[in-house]
Amino acid sequence: MLRLSRMLSGGYLLLALIITLLTLFVGPLGWAPFQIATIGPGGASVVITIAYGSEKEQWLKAAAERFAASNPRVGGRPVQIVLQGRGSREIVTDIVQSGYQPTVVSPASMVQIEQLRSSWAASKGGTIIGDGADAPRPLVITPLVLLAWGEPAQQIEEANPATFWKDIQTTLSAPDSRLKFGHTNPETSNSGTQTLLLLAYGYSGSAQLSAAQAQDLGFRDWLSGIEQAVPQPDDSTGTLMTDMLRYGPSTYDFVTVYENLAIEAMASPAAKNYGGMRAIYPPATILSDHPYAVLSAPWVTSAQRQAADQFRDFLLSREMQQLALQQYGFRPASPQVQISPNDPASPFGRYAASGIQIDIPPQVAVPSGDVIDALVSTWSAARP
Repeated sequence: MLRLSRMLSGGYLLLALIITLLTLFVGPLGWAPFQIATIGPGGASVVITIAYGSEKEQWLKAAAERFAASNPRVGGRPVQIVLQGRGSREIVTDIVQSGYQPTVVSPASMVQIEQLRSSWAASKGGTIIGDGADAPRPLVITPLVLLAWGEPAQQIEEANPATFWKDIQTTLSAPDSRLKFGHTNPETSNSGTQTLLLLAYGYSGSAQLSAAQAQDLGFRDWLSGIEQAVPQPDDSTGTLMTDMLRYGPSTYDFVTVYENLAIEAMASPAAKNYGGMRAIYPPATILSDHPYAVLSAPWVTSAQRQAADQFRDFLLSREMQQLALQQYGFRPASPQVQISPNDPASPFGRYAASGIQIDIPPQVAVPSGDVIDALVSTWSAARP
């Protein structure tokens, strides 16, 4: 019995040592279908770490489990996916400033890809984002929409499409206005940055936003009129949506959120309160296309690149794209999967009466990372 006890103790110590060594050499472990890299006949696992925007967490986890079940291999070695969710802007700062070394980045939108590209070039030199065959590929798509309770929704829908954001600013900045507008913090959240871009384009009327327009004092004063109606911005779009459902118009009359979150909210019993919820598409919008970029970095090996490409192709497969659409409300990035309003499994038919629509309005151009940074600085100065 004593000998058995010693053997068990030794086994636990050995397991602890293996986990410690894995953490040192592989890096911090995130969520994975199998947490520890295995060593078998094909050799040690090819481990790829994916830093992703948390908006697509449930879909990615479901996909990673199915991918693992398919027994993927590179050069005879098993492939292990490690998912590490974090804020989309946080991904950029952690790589550039904190030495974070993922294999793949998949933030919410190309906004963060442009920020990573410019920040890396400025601080490290060279490029970290590939082009051509290695260019970022969109995984799923969701436009930014406004989501409003019944009465405020009617007011927003009355805005002139040609002066949409200016009409909203006039309403929010009126001395007797009690409307509360919600968006996330553009310093930390992708949807907040996207909201800020739509506001800047709505004010300037230009087709391509410049640094001078982003720093314009007239725009800053105009933006202050909107921000006086915005409570302390949340860092998470999910939290913003949860608070709107939980507290109703006492917290927010309308918000800017991702379309997939608006669809998710409409399935909640709370969405039927206060005259119901309605999605409103601005005359020009911006997409979160959830780009998947294998980094052109010295820490990414050839085997990891091959494994990352395998997983990307799996995510773009018909099965995974249908899962993203039917269960999580994302628009498919693959042309293999089409949205049908007559499909009973599609949320686009189910919530059409609440404003969800298949057609996407025209999209604004995503400016360079430098322009986005200047815009965020202007927003910070405009906050009350």
